[in-house]
Amino acid sequence: MSTFSSFNLSKTMIASLNAQGYLSASDVQSRVIPKVLSGSSIVCQSETGTGKTHSYLIPIIERIDLDLPRLQAIIIAPSRELAQQTFAFAKAFQNHFQKLKVRLFTSSEDKTQNTEGLSIAPHIVIGTPGRLRDILSEEYGLNLRGVRFLVLDEADMLAEMGYFEDIDEIYAKLPEKMQTMAFSATLNQGLKDKLGKYIKSDFLYQGAKEKTPEGVRHHLVDVKHIGSEEALRRFLEIKRPYLALVFASKKEDVKKAYETLKSWGYQAIYFSGDLDARERKQAIRLIKSNKYQIVCCSDLLARGIDIDDVSDIVSLDLPSDLSYYFHRAGRTARFGKSGDSWVFYNADSAHKAKTLLDQGVKFDFLTLKKDSIEADPVGLAPKKKLTAKKAFSEEELKEVKIAKAKSRTKKVEPGYKKKRKMAVEKVKRKYRRKAIKDAIRKRRTEEYRAKAKKDEE
Repeated sequence: MSTFSSFNLSKTMIASLNAQGYLSASDVQSRVIPKVLSGSSIVCQSETGTGKTHSYLIPIIERIDLDLPRLQAIIIAPSRELAQQTFAFAKAFQNHFQKLKVRLFTSSEDKTQNTEGLSIAPHIVIGTPGRLRDILSEEYGLNLRGVRFLVLDEADMLAEMGYFEDIDEIYAKLPEKMQTMAFSATLNQGLKDKLGKYIKSDFLYQGAKEKTPEGVRHHLVDVKHIGSEEALRRFLEIKRPYLALVFASKKEDVKKAYETLKSWGYQAIYFSGDLDARERKQAIRLIKSNKYQIVCCSDLLARGIDIDDVSDIVSLDLPSDLSYYFHRAGRTARFGKSGDSWVFYNADSAHKAKTLLDQGVKFDFLTLKKDSIEADPVGLAPKKKLTAKKAFSEEELKEVKIAKAKSRTKKVEPGYKKKRKMAVEKVKRKYRRKAIKDAIRKRRTEEYRAKAKKDEE
């Protein structure tokens, strides 16, 4: 792991990083910072929690001319929360770079308030696409000729949310000779083609194939059909997490989980796109202050938000776009820590879990009981119960008849029905164990075959 001093950074920058507690660079920072310092335009793909934001903030602040009162860098983020977080990171450098001026422009602010003080141009502006498009118009007199850096942060999210029309309008106003950068958790060919319009990339960095940090432990928890709220209650009683983010795909399910937990006396907080700008800002502040043990949230909180010490991620369901599972799980185990991602599923949603397994997620299999979470040896294999209504095989039927015959007495005795039932259940248990062993053997055989096929390739 590299130290920041190995990048030829100024003494002021090293002192600022040390004061903020940044002593060593992450892998992505070690690869990207020297390239940005050298003037390269870049596209960087790396999983969440790897330090992408400082990969561009550090070299930009190092290279801008603080004695020149002119806008020199524009950073575009897809959401207010991400823009506010990046702004907070940039503001932290002002303790050592006292001439540095940074402004935040998001849709959560009144336009008039946004434009106050623009007679003195900031060095860096950070904001959401729509508001930046308005602020950077000629109406407000910001000179854009001196812009040297353009950053598209969470580029995949910018594309998903349809913001590239706004970015087009911003880009058209900027100088041709400009260092451009895009940072993204995922990077497919479609996004590469889209970014090619803005970024004539000199350098492409793609992180490790793992889509979540190495420290994440993935668990599939079979909750049968007990209902997500009851399953969550049992889980919290059993695990008692330090700080859990509870995700659901639908906002109404997030709200229902939150209200149910509150009614049961849990210290929980709610976060979703239903909240207005002020409520979302206050919720983020309370979440980051560690005042709540449980955060019930939509996938809006799954993208790029840094929350310290998240111990557990609980997915009450899996999103229709399974890429969001990786964003959810990436909220824990950040910056070298470890954490757990728990996915609740049942027979109806097992197909989504199987897709994630096929994509290489290494889940273990568990089942939720009334007061415990136990290993599930069958996993996603069908769990077939042997009941009286089940059509027995000839072998099973023969043993059931023998068991009934042995439990039959010449005269009626107290408890004879119970004894007969116990004898039949003993046979059923035997064949249930046999079915489980067969399922495990079948799954292992499939795994060995898949591994052998992969080795041959």
